[in-house]
Amino acid sequence: MMNLYYRGYVIHEEIRTICYIVFGRRPDRLELASSGTAKEAMRWVDGRVAKKKAAQWVERHAARAKGKLPAAMPQPALL
Repeated sequence: MMNLYYRGYVIHEEIRTICYIVFGRRPDRLELASSGTAKEAMRWVDGRVAKKKAAQWVERHAARAKGKLPAAMPQPALL
């Protein structure tokens, strides 16, 4: 068994090439999902990271529209 540390998440190998469990970020490290391969687990993490970045961008864009932030803001790079 091994742990893969990927983008702040832990992908724990239960049974090689059969079962991987994704744990969240520190400090809690709650179990979030499971998948059949390490690559699927990494794709799941990538999707979660992209959703969070997109949500942050929407919040900042809304704040900018209300005049609470400066006009120049970069858009997120979605994976």
